[in-house]
Amino acid sequence: MHKIFKCPSCNNYTLQESCSKCKVKTLNPRPAKYSVEDKFGKYRRMYKEKMEK
Repeated sequence: MHKIFKCPSCNNYTLQESCSKCKVKTLNPRPAKYSVEDKFGKYRRMYKEKMEK
């Protein structure tokens, strides 16, 4: 099974670890898995609330 990666600079999807167009390291486009025991959720919500103001 192949993993799909996304280039942060040109927003192209690829199967390689680096983008073939701009040679930048690619990232995983999927969000992190949800956990019921989220230790840092409180801080993330506080940061999000602060940034919305």
